[in-house]
Amino acid sequence: MRITQNDLDQYLSNQHILNRSFLSTSIDRGVAEMFAGEGQQSKMRYTPKDHYALQYSCLCQYLIKQNSTAINIQSLSTKLDEKEILILPFTVFKVIAIKRNYLDDPTASISIEIELEECEDPNDNKNESENSKTSRISSLSSTNDDIKDVEEYKKFKERKRRLYGIIGFLVFAILLGLTLVLIVIFVIRKDSTKNTTPTPTTPTTEMVKDDNDPLPQGCPNILKRSSWNARPYTNRENLTTLPVTNIVVHALEGLNSIMNDQDCIAQIKGLQDYDMDIENWADIGYNFLLCDDSGDQQQIYTGRGWKFTGAHCISYNKRSLGKNEFLF
Repeated sequence: MRITQNDLDQYLSNQHILNRSFLSTSIDRGVAEMFAGEGQQSKMRYTPKDHYALQYSCLCQYLIKQNSTAINIQSLSTKLDEKEILILPFTVFKVIAIKRNYLDDPTASISIEIELEECEDPNDNKNESENSKTSRISSLSSTNDDIKDVEEYKKFKERKRRLYGIIGFLVFAILLGLTLVLIVIFVIRKDSTKNTTPTPTTPTTEMVKDDNDPLPQGCPNILKRSSWNARPYTNRENLTTLPVTNIVVHALEGLNSIMNDQDCIAQIKGLQDYDMDIENWADIGYNFLLCDDSGDQQQIYTGRGWKFTGAHCISYNKRSLGKNEFLF
């Protein structure tokens, strides 16, 4: 460091000095001399017209006796070669000697050397060995056993940082997974409601239900599918409009005018075979079929029935009933 004559006057032999702040120094004397030295000592001492107070390059040599006085921060320093240590505040040192080099050598790089010795606290380090009581003069140095090592603390901080990083990553992954699950569920529900289609029904149980459907009040007798031994349908779709708004009537001409019930049933079965085998439809195309027999009796036969879409008129199939009439 550099001091003025006024600063130097504060250092008197056998005087005690209290260090009130952190003091950064080195255990390597060469490093300390580099920071304390003057590039041109003679010019520094020259103060023309007394514009500036006279300054001296000063090297303080501290003799440290207790473990709690200083901390080795070499591993934390950006420049490991400096071998830096940190002397803690509120430490009392005693001035042992003051050496004025400039008196013997005006060009000396270090003008003044001050030797200070730590004053021991009798309550501190009671368990230290007797060898530690022996004074060890070292140029701004102490052994690693005398200085708190922070290497273990650095490792602990690093492990703690990694643990927090892992926990943060796991929390982020869980939240991301939950978000994706909610998005998928929302999209699936939206698509299912948007693209709702009539549910196909299987022929195994629905045919029995068709035969058990009650007739509307005032409706003439309607023969069920079982009466003409209908083939099972492959699938069905429900009407989208109930009750329907249209009745589509088809008349088939050119049939034998002399018919009985068996002839009507044969014609209906032939029509179903044609629709399913040739047209590749799921069932006979009509919802109901009318047939006049030779006894001048009109019979109504169930085709696809009241509730299911027929195949009788394009654009009207889902909102109308198709009726076939055999004219004789």
